[in-house]
Amino acid sequence: MEGDNRTNFSYLNRDGEWPGFHRSGLELLSDGALRLHSVPLFDGDLPDELHDAPDPSGPAGIAAAPDGSIFYSDPAGNRIIRIDGCDGSTDVVRCIARETGSPVGLKTPRGLLIPKYRPSLFVADSGNSRIQVFDLDTFQLVDVWGQTDKAHGVSPNAGPGRFDTPWALDADDKGAIYVVDWGNARVRKFNRAGTLVPSFWDTMKQAGLLEKPSGISVASKAGHTRLYVLDESKLCIFVFDQDGNPVSDSGGNPINFGTGLLSKPMGLAASDDAVYVGDNQRRRILVFKHEDDYGFAGEAVGYQGPIAALALDGKGHLLVHSGLDVAPFSLAIDEGFQNKGALWSGPIRVRELPVRWHRLQALMSRTGSGARLRLFVHTADDQTDQPVVNFAADDPFADLRWRPASSEPFTNLDDLYIGGDAATYVWVGALFLSDGVSTAVLSQLRVEFDHETYLKHLPAIYGEPSPCGDFLTRFLSLFETFFDGTEQTIAEIARFFDPAVIPSEFLSWLAGWLALELDEDWDEARKRELIAEAFQIYGRRGTARGLREALRLYAGVDAIIEEPIRYAQWWALPRESASCECSDGSQASNEPRWEGTENSILGVSTSLAGAEPQGAVVGSTAILDQSHLIGSEEYGSPLFVDLADRFTVQIYRGQLSCPETLARVHDVIRREKPAHTDYHLCVIEPRLRAGYQARVGIDTVVSGPPLPSALDEASEIVLGGQPAGRAGSGNMIGITARVG
Repeated sequence: MEGDNRTNFSYLNRDGEWPGFHRSGLELLSDGALRLHSVPLFDGDLPDELHDAPDPSGPAGIAAAPDGSIFYSDPAGNRIIRIDGCDGSTDVVRCIARETGSPVGLKTPRGLLIPKYRPSLFVADSGNSRIQVFDLDTFQLVDVWGQTDKAHGVSPNAGPGRFDTPWALDADDKGAIYVVDWGNARVRKFNRAGTLVPSFWDTMKQAGLLEKPSGISVASKAGHTRLYVLDESKLCIFVFDQDGNPVSDSGGNPINFGTGLLSKPMGLAASDDAVYVGDNQRRRILVFKHEDDYGFAGEAVGYQGPIAALALDGKGHLLVHSGLDVAPFSLAIDEGFQNKGALWSGPIRVRELPVRWHRLQALMSRTGSGARLRLFVHTADDQTDQPVVNFAADDPFADLRWRPASSEPFTNLDDLYIGGDAATYVWVGALFLSDGVSTAVLSQLRVEFDHETYLKHLPAIYGEPSPCGDFLTRFLSLFETFFDGTEQTIAEIARFFDPAVIPSEFLSWLAGWLALELDEDWDEARKRELIAEAFQIYGRRGTARGLREALRLYAGVDAIIEEPIRYAQWWALPRESASCECSDGSQASNEPRWEGTENSILGVSTSLAGAEPQGAVVGSTAILDQSHLIGSEEYGSPLFVDLADRFTVQIYRGQLSCPETLARVHDVIRREKPAHTDYHLCVIEPRLRAGYQARVGIDTVVSGPPLPSALDEASEIVLGGQPAGRAGSGNMIGITARVG
């Protein structure tokens, strides 16, 4: 049964979790979208000597300082080299002695460490079987771990706190330091004070997992410290906690990864979401992701050569030491991508009865031009008819039951017509391909069924069975996809008139429909709020409240708006009140009592009208050459002609600090006021006027004498000139006082 195309579809990514799907080579982003696993990317040219360089005989070390400087060891040259964090210059750290007769000289230095808690450089002085600690500012030797008695020199030793050819070291967030004692085939832990923790290796040894540890890296995951130990004999990486206990998976088995992929591993670095390990057989850097239970995520892009050490600089880069006499290479983490990934579902069912599966659409975006996505489908009535996906094969969807979006293997289509007979179940798949620097980002898969096609617009004869099968339906569906975006936009046209959901780029367009001016300095939330309130704003336009809101909105000032006509009181003679009896029944005094005296204080609470309200009256108010005549319809108008249609806008000087504000205020008033009205803008200066402007710090500043008034100013008048002198102390004629 066909539907109305408004309910006959289903989104397959629900709550951003892709239920019922399997994936390989893909990572789930925070918004629920899928993309190829990200890997480090080297964007540059590798030196020619790197291609034919031999494998390192042992590891080296890299350490990043807080100031951005990079230190790396040169085991063959018995030296430490520093790359300046400011200008990038490279120089040997000369304060750290090379191999000499001195007991502090270096011999085959390998691993390096600068812990977070201490500004010191730890050096695995491998040839001398000790750890040397140098102050990071002066490079003076401040401590030595594992050194034997000076009288007997320095030599390998298996005793507590001693070393035999230490290779690598790292520290956790609490300040504990872990050292790979390669010659003794063990890992030692020292607390923050440099004291050996014997129980750590006892616990790790009891697990029986390690044979020949050669590298270590420490990272935190969900608040837990994780130690990643590389074993060069078992060619894999084991995971331990800070006490030396193996970390187990959900099945209770100790976690290890890299088996079958690592051949000559060397160099190890870990972050909170990935582990990076070098392999000198592949001459590549392998990436394992925590999200996939340390599954293989691919190889770093752009780097191929020997690897002696890896380290993270804390600024989004992976540092690679080739073991040669060249500076470490910097790879941008998460800028490259694995070259292949796959997503496939189990059986999907939308209704109890079979349906006609119509279309599979991918909602996606691409980063870069080298990203490819290919869709696959399979339909059947038997849910056990699951097509096979073999991710290890060159074509994971080689099973002939999978129907691709196109017969061309590299066609980049995100829309697939399903068709065929009605079926109960559908399986969908997606193959991601990349050139290493780009990826498809798949946010949603949308499947349509029982779709009403354009066939309904054709004569009924075209709906009859045809020897060509569903060719016409496929052909019409092709045209339907051309107009699908337009039809969808028309169907959702209402959202372009809703300020809460309209795309931000259309806000100015919608405001134009409402004749609402949007300031470019307003943020998006403010613009949406004003568009939503435009109807109410127009309802108040032309009123004192509306003008105040407009001045606050467009000019950023709080104005006081007054209409003189509302406070006009005209002078009138009081009248004698009628006599009355007192409350005790006695007759009131014969003295006259007056009513309306509040309207008789001329110049204080009342004023005279500009002209007689009834016009000239012969024998009463008519004055030759001075009176005027008015018609009956104008009776009373002289009372209001001087004040009607006038208003005053008062603004404190403190709100007009910017020169442009005053001009903007005038523009807003002219635009928002009723066309027939006049206004007077009064700037309230910060003076002290008792009873009117006397709130110190709010509308008043206590200062010197008031400035003289200009002739065109209203309100009070202040005359200029020096004040007359006063008798008293300190008066000097012609200097501080004048006679006049």
